[in-house]
Amino acid sequence: MAINSSAAGSPGAADDSGSAYGRRQTATNWNKRFVILIGLVTLFRLVYLVVSPLSLAADEAYYWDWSRRLAWGYFSKPPMVAWIIGAFTRAFGSTTAAVRLPSVVLGTISSLAVFLLARRMYDARTAFWAAAVGMASPGAAALGYIMTIDAPLMCFWALGLYFFWAGVEKKEGGFGAWAGLAVVIGLGLLSKQVMGGFIVLMFVFVAVSKEDRRLLKSPRLYLVCLLGLAALLPDVLWNVGHGWITLHHTETHFAGSRSAFFLTFADFIGGQIALISPITWLLFVTVAGISLARFKSLDKRSLYLLTFSLVPLSGIAALSLRQKIQPNWPAAVYTAGIVLLAAWGCGKFSGGSRLDAWRPYFKKGIIVGAVMALCTYGLPFWAAAVPGRLASKVADRVEGWKHFGRQAGRALGDVPSPQRTFLLTFDRKLAAELAFYVPGHPRVYVWRAPGAPPTSQYDLWEGPKAGLDALIICPASDAGADTGAVSGYFGGGVKPLAGFVGGDGHRRYSLYLGSSLKKWPAK
Repeated sequence: MAINSSAAGSPGAADDSGSAYGRRQTATNWNKRFVILIGLVTLFRLVYLVVSPLSLAADEAYYWDWSRRLAWGYFSKPPMVAWIIGAFTRAFGSTTAAVRLPSVVLGTISSLAVFLLARRMYDARTAFWAAAVGMASPGAAALGYIMTIDAPLMCFWALGLYFFWAGVEKKEGGFGAWAGLAVVIGLGLLSKQVMGGFIVLMFVFVAVSKEDRRLLKSPRLYLVCLLGLAALLPDVLWNVGHGWITLHHTETHFAGSRSAFFLTFADFIGGQIALISPITWLLFVTVAGISLARFKSLDKRSLYLLTFSLVPLSGIAALSLRQKIQPNWPAAVYTAGIVLLAAWGCGKFSGGSRLDAWRPYFKKGIIVGAVMALCTYGLPFWAAAVPGRLASKVADRVEGWKHFGRQAGRALGDVPSPQRTFLLTFDRKLAAELAFYVPGHPRVYVWRAPGAPPTSQYDLWEGPKAGLDALIICPASDAGADTGAVSGYFGGGVKPLAGFVGGDGHRRYSLYLGSSLKKWPAK
C-alpha cells in the first residue's frame, strides 16, 4: 500500500518532517494532549458515577452477587468479573459507584493501551486520534460506566494487541513483551470466552505475514498460548465438577434464529452503527475493506490491524445471517480497527484518491460520536421528561430498582418473623436486584422446579434451611402459577399479603408468605 506522507486534511495535521528536535517536540505535545484528554474523560466518568441516578443493570447486580461468593467458576462466565467487583466492593463498600468503579479504571487502561499501540506503530499524533476515536462513541460511554464482563475483556484485549505487536516487532529477545502477552491472555480468558479468539487471530497473522511466519516454527508463540491457557485450569476443574455447565450455557448463544437472515443481518448492522456511531463505523468498514482488497501490497502494520479487526468482524457478520447477534459481541475487534482508521485519517497510508478525499469526515465522525456519547450519558437524566412508552421504561430502569428494594425491605420487615424469613423469587434478574437494593443486602433465593435444568448461578448454590418462612415476590400476572408451584413445599402453606411492590406498569409484583419450609428441591 502506498505511503502518503502528506497529512493535509487530516485532524491535527502537523509537519512531522524537519529536525529531530522538532519531531521530539511534536511528539511531546501530542503526548501532553493525550494526558489531558484521558484525564478529563476519566474525571468526567468518576463524577458521573456519583451523580448518575441509573440503578445497576440486572447483569451488574448478578455479577455483584457472584462476588459475595468468590469461586473459580460460575454458571455462565469465567470468574474475573466477580473477582474484580469483589475487590472493589470489599475496599469501598457495596454501593452502586463501587460496583461500577472498575469499569472506569479498566476503560482508562484500555485507552492507554490503544494510545501506546498506535504510538509504537505510527506516532504520537496518530495515537492521540486513535484514543479519541475509541472514547467518542455510545459503546465507549457504556463500557466506561457499566460493569459487566466486557470491561475487563476490552482491557486485556487492548493490552494483548500492544504486547503481541511489541513481540513480533523484535526478531530476537523481547522477553518482557511475550511474558506480558501470556499474562493478559490468561486474564482475558478468565474474563470472557471470546479471548480465545485472540489466540486464533495471532496464528492467522503469523501465517499471512511473511516476515513473521518464522514464529510458526518457534516455541515462543506456542509457549505463550499454553501459559495463557493454563490460567483457565482452575475454572476448567470447577466446570468438571459442575458438569461443564459454562460450556453448555455458551452453546445456547449459537442457536439459530427463526427470523429471516436479512432481518438478523440488518439488526447486526444497525447495532454496530449505534454502538460505534454512523460516520466512524462506515469509514472504518470502507477503509478496512479497501485495504483488504489491496492485500498483497499491505505493510505489516496494516496487515496486523486488519487481522484483529475486519477479519473477526466479517466472521461475526456472517454469523448474523443465521442468528441474532448482540451489539456488544464484536466490541473487542474495534480496538485494532480504530488504530487503522486513525492511521488513515492522519495520512499514514493512502486508500486511493477517492477514499482519501473523505479524510475530513474522520474528524467529523469523532465529533458525532462524542455527541452521541454525551447523549448516552445524559439519557438517565432527560429520558423521563420525554413523553412516550420508551421514556417510561427508561425512567423505571433509572430509579425503579432503588425504590423497589426499599419497598421489598419494608415488606420483609412487616412479616411476623423477619429474622426467620428469606426472600424467594422465580427470576435471577429480580433476585439480583433485590439482593443489592433491599437494605442489608440479604441473600435471595430463586425457585427451581424439581428436575428442571439449572438456568442461573442461583440454581447451583445451596438452598435455604428447612423450617424458615419465605417472603415470595413474583410478577402479579404470574402470581397464581408461581405460588402454586411452591405451595406444597411449605408446611403452613402460602398466603397472599396485602399490597404489592413496584410500579403500576410492567414492574408490579405481588407478595406472598410461605410458612415453614419443609424442604428445598434437590439440585
